[in-house]
Parts: sequence; C-alpha cells; structure tokens
Amino acid sequence: MKGFRHCFVLVAALLAFCLCVPAPTARAAVAVPVLKARVTDLTGTLTAQQTQQLEAQLATLEQRKGAQIVVLMLPSTQPEDIADYSTRVFDQWKLGRKNVDDGVLVVVARDDHRAMIETGYGLEGAIPDAAASRIIREYMSPKFRVGDFYGGLNDT
Repeated sequence: MKGFRHCFVLVAALLAFCLCVPAPTARAAVAVPVLKARVTDLTGTLTAQQTQQLEAQLATLEQRKGAQIVVLMLPSTQPEDIADYSTRVFDQWKLGRKNVDDGVLVVVARDDHRAMIETGYGLEGAIPDAAASRIIREYMSPKFRVGDFYGGLNDT
C-alpha cells in the first residue's frame, strides 16, 4: 500500500508540473499582405526609384503580353516553407487573367536566402519549374549574394 501512495504522489506531482509549464507555442504563419502594387517590398531593400522602375517594366510587359507579374519581398516566410507560402499568396492574390491563369509571382525571402517563382497554369508550359529554378539559380541568386536585389529582380 505504501508503494501505491508513493506512486500516486509522484504522478500527481508530475501532472501538476505539466500543468504549470506552458507548452511550446507554434509560430504563426506569415500573413499575406494586401496586393496594392506590382512590387511589394516589405524589407525596405529597394529604393523608391528601383521600385518605380520595376513597376514600370512589369506594367509594360503586362500591356504587351497580358501576363501579370508581381514581386513580393519579405524578410522571411518561416515557419512556413517558401514554396507553400508562395502558393498561398498566389491563390489569395488571384494573379493573372481569369480563364487564362497567366500570373507569375516572384517571392524573395531575403533573410532566409530563398526565392521562388510561382506560375499560373496558363504559363507552366512557357515557364516550367526547371526554367524557374534556373532563373533563380543563374540570374537572381548571384546578384542577391552580393546585395544587389534590384539587379537580381531586374535581370529576371
């Protein structure tokens, strides 16, 4: 009987400890910003002039080709993977023309050292995943590594 009481006291103490120690909290997902422009820089990395130049180039491309290209720079997508975050942003922003689905989203998570190009179904033939990966690897990343984020986005 004495062993049972000892075990009961031990379990009660362990339960009390567990109730007092807060459980680790999961980090909340990064919110999707409101789409207000073709270039959204939440990091303050791009100058106003650089942002305007990119905006003008993207607007001209959209007028000529119809495809809508949008750039989102943010510090981090953590705890979410950049691919999952990009898909969530693309879906929420509803990029591209209706029934054509020709939108392109370029996400740069500056502090994570990650970039992602998300394309609508209408452009998957023109910009397959392999081509998007190559663009990031060969054009964007080399410029980003030396701090030239404008150059990396402008060359794309």
